[in-house]
Amino acid sequence: MKETLTREEILERSKRENRNGDERERTVRVQGESFSLIFVFLMGLALIAWKRFHSLPDEDVLVMFWTSCAASRIYRLTQRRNASDIVTLGISLAFLAYNLVKFLQTTA
Repeated sequence: MKETLTREEILERSKRENRNGDERERTVRVQGESFSLIFVFLMGLALIAWKRFHSLPDEDVLVMFWTSCAASRIYRLTQRRNASDIVTLGISLAFLAYNLVKFLQTTA
């Protein structure tokens, strides 16, 4: 015997299916961004190694790295307000400030 669905039941099923699709899209986006950050980190390490091998200043790369770390901590703080995020944000900001000052001094 076939089940007959009302219009409301069909709409509710459609909403549930779309919600699952939206969650899948969000998961794929987050995983893709995380995957790309791994490559950015690896490229940063390669640039730092190359610059140090050639005795070049590497603060520009470190400024980008610490900016990324600080931004990540700021976002996490807005989402969950964890004390460890405050500590790691402080550390990230300190290293960011240090490397930014060194970078600006070498380019002036």
